[in-house]
Amino acid sequence: MDTYNYILPKELIAQYPSKKRDESRLLCYKKSTKEISHHIFHDLSTLLTNNDVLVLNNTKVIPARFFAKTENDKEVEILLVRAIGIDNLVWKVLGSPRKQLEKTKSLTLTPQSPILSPQSSILNPTLSIQVIDQDTIRFKEHKDLEFVLNNVGQMPLPPYIKRGSEEVDIDRYQTVFAQNPGAVAAPTASLHFTEDLLNKIKSNGTEVLFVTLHVGPGTFLPIRSNDIREHMLIPESYYIESETWGKISNAKKNKKRIVACGSTTVRALEYAHMINKFSGLTSLFITPEFKFQIVDSMITNFHLPKTTLLVLVSALAGWENIKTIYEEAIKEKYRFYSYGDAMMIS
Repeated sequence: MDTYNYILPKELIAQYPSKKRDESRLLCYKKSTKEISHHIFHDLSTLLTNNDVLVLNNTKVIPARFFAKTENDKEVEILLVRAIGIDNLVWKVLGSPRKQLEKTKSLTLTPQSPILSPQSSILNPTLSIQVIDQDTIRFKEHKDLEFVLNNVGQMPLPPYIKRGSEEVDIDRYQTVFAQNPGAVAAPTASLHFTEDLLNKIKSNGTEVLFVTLHVGPGTFLPIRSNDIREHMLIPESYYIESETWGKISNAKKNKKRIVACGSTTVRALEYAHMINKFSGLTSLFITPEFKFQIVDSMITNFHLPKTTLLVLVSALAGWENIKTIYEEAIKEKYRFYSYGDAMMIS
């Protein structure tokens, strides 16, 4: 696939967050005039008005990455993707190397870095995790799952961050308003917000609302098919409170601007409108022919080439315009990807 591609100098891939959340840079693009302007993220309080509704994703990243050994004493990296079933003990996972999960019926934990928890080197010798198949594991008891998440799990940094999890990531790979645990990747556009910035935005009359979509690892997967319509997204759980949806619906009726922060928020809002259902699983892939019914404006980070995220922002602003925006961002040495800078399409 040649479309939705660009060349990015490696030095522009952010390996650490900015010193202060709201001091990241913010590129603004106006669709009506194709004008590009450059700001600092805390300028958002002056860019939003009392005619805007800002919608954020309040999912919480879980320390979903851990290491274990198979019955054949082979080490395997496990990433918890999402719980299935009502008891929260069976999980879809990504294993690396995946083939090792085909050859074992159980896993035992291996020590992790003591950076993340003072207890991380204390392993439970009785904890054994059942392997159902190469994509599914089962914890025997809830205390086993809690032990993994509280003692040995690491923050699941994306693969383009070429370092291990560090203490800084416990705080900074999480939004300040994270509330509902379940994501295995951060809603990165929201990492720039501080409590002070949100208070300033509210004081200017902008309504701030929250939805939940638990971000899965599919957000990083490249599109490998020549026809993007053949690409399938991994389903992700979402939830929107009825009161929140009522406020969004009223805002649309009153011709207010709905500003969605992040691709996950966009997908949750548009999918809920499509099926008139406000919780469940969504694998909505927004492509160029998509007609937006809820979202008018979007805040987002800069995305990897040939990914569904880049296609989504192109559906909102047009691929040729996105190419121009990205060329400008590269020229101005913006920082890219999860810990990078942001852009606003309005």
